[in-house]
Amino acid sequence: MRYNSLFIIISLGLLISSSLGAADDIPQVTPDGLHLVPDTQLRVVYADPDADLSIYSKLLLIDPQVAFRKDWRRDINQNKPYLVTTEDMKNIRSKLAEMFREILLAKLEAGQFTVVEEQAADVLIIRPAILDLNISSPETPRSRNTRSITRSVGDMKLYLELRDSLTGDILAKAADHQADRSNVTTYMTDGNRNEKAARRILEGWADILVNGLNETMQVTSGPQEP
Repeated sequence: MRYNSLFIIISLGLLISSSLGAADDIPQVTPDGLHLVPDTQLRVVYADPDADLSIYSKLLLIDPQVAFRKDWRRDINQNKPYLVTTEDMKNIRSKLAEMFREILLAKLEAGQFTVVEEQAADVLIIRPAILDLNISSPETPRSRNTRSITRSVGDMKLYLELRDSLTGDILAKAADHQADRSNVTTYMTDGNRNEKAARRILEGWADILVNGLNETMQVTSGPQEP
């Protein structure tokens, strides 16, 4: 199953902006009939009150989409010598998407979920996206061995959908925002530091997803397809 990437990023960006506002501004019911779920580990979770996830025994994971914060490249390039290129941004998006997919698959496998690549009546689609990616000090070929002063490596937002694989109906969707809390001061620009911070956030989100699926789905042991 494939989705138009540009449409995904635009539509998810609009939803994220509205869902992560003040608590009083969050609607109890979305236009598509999903109800706000109280007391969750993520900032906002909506679900179909009539959906029964226990009918699903397999998962189909869509490759994560990644989008930077608006004007991120323009803002970063005001502080030379970064000079981030469009190719740099493409590489960062690709690496982060790959990292998130690997983390999700590893966590799902550890939870004994069966991950497949074909749609079926008992298959639930997971569609993740990272939005508003904001890296304080990106490592590029032009930024190595430079110093940066920052209290955080950066921040990003999660958007996640669970869909029926045959009808495409959205059964649940969630949004969250996380920032690196390492309280970094002055340090050499280091891709490893950025990667570790991203991995901590992504693993936290993956753990929350797996715990939620464990509570609502049929978990069946089985081989995982690559």
